[in-house]
Amino acid sequence: SWKKLKELYAKCGDTINIQSLMKSDPGRFKKLSLSLKTPSDGDILIDYSKNRVDGEVLRLLFELAKERRVEQARDAMFSGEKINFTENRAVMHIALRNRSNKPIVIDGKDVMPDVNAVLSH
Repeated sequence: SWKKLKELYAKCGDTINIQSLMKSDPGRFKKLSLSLKTPSDGDILIDYSKNRVDGEVLRLLFELAKERRVEQARDAMFSGEKINFTENRAVMHIALRNRSNKPIVIDGKDVMPDVNAVLSH
């Protein structure tokens, strides 16, 4: 998919104009945006319509993500697996953003008390 994306960009990447895309497709915003509900922080709008993408580019990007096993990597991150291979440890991204303060267990230990202690300084 990466090769296909590069080929597509080489073919037409320099000619893509967002204003033209918006003008030629009045439904572009509706087709290329979505709203994610959060439990307590309101909606998050994700708007791809104002980027140099179309259905084919998105299809290839999703294909690339599947090939690169992004979903599996995400799941491994959320389950506390050691995906930081340079340091041989779990990543702490989710703990740093854990506003609910639910326990996050890595190697059998809830890391939230330590994370909160560091963040309080």
